[in-house]
Amino acid sequence: MNRGKGLVEFVGLLGLLAFVVASLVVGGRVFLLAMRTRQLPETSVSLSLILAGGIGMALRVVPLLLPDMDEYAAYLFVLAGSVSQHLGYAFLYLFVWRVFRPRETWAACLFFVTTGLLVVGGVGTAIGLTPGGVLPGRTGPADLWFWVSLGSRFVVYAWATFESFHYHAMLKRRLALGLADPVLVGRFFYWGVSTSAVFCIWVNLAVQALMLDSPWFASIPDIVSTLLGFVVAGSLSLAFFPRKVRNAAAEAPEEAAS
Repeated sequence: MNRGKGLVEFVGLLGLLAFVVASLVVGGRVFLLAMRTRQLPETSVSLSLILAGGIGMALRVVPLLLPDMDEYAAYLFVLAGSVSQHLGYAFLYLFVWRVFRPRETWAACLFFVTTGLLVVGGVGTAIGLTPGGVLPGRTGPADLWFWVSLGSRFVVYAWATFESFHYHAMLKRRLALGLADPVLVGRFFYWGVSTSAVFCIWVNLAVQALMLDSPWFASIPDIVSTLLGFVVAGSLSLAFFPRKVRNAAAEAPEEAAS
């Protein structure tokens, strides 16, 4: 039993590490582009990947890799990771608003409301963390700040997924007329896969928080998060490193996008 649990934890760490590496590599490459272009889309998406998926996740993984770490040191890693991740989420919110709906009043309102909730949830979470204490929703009962932050992410990552697949569908129609670049069509599809996988990670986190007292359910969220971590890593790589996007990939089936 312990051997099986250890294997699940090991594979889970591999999924997290794949997610971290993909976020840092892709985010770093886009950040280099942003330094040349000085454009908001490249800057916001690169900082989101670096801060949330790269640095933030890496900091939170360190205590898992070093279980004998001093409680206060582990607390500092988790706190710094949480702050970095929330900053990264905010940059993703900005990216979705300014890239997809920059002139829509409702989109601006949605951005400011969800970002405000994210800040409130993030600050509340940071204040509630203590050395040696539980992590709300993970090792202890979820609190209000956990749900406020997570609810904000639910909304915006679902929004990002919708916009990505919506643009993919529109560009597919243009591609059929020879008016779109197959590489760009593929980028929107794989970016949609990536954001939908992250959305599913938030759903999995919510279910884990609700089922925290069920021993039989304990290992399932770890397995699901691992699989989704690999999906995010792969789709990010395909979205930003399209060596040769074949027409089959660019014209992905509509049912896959849905």
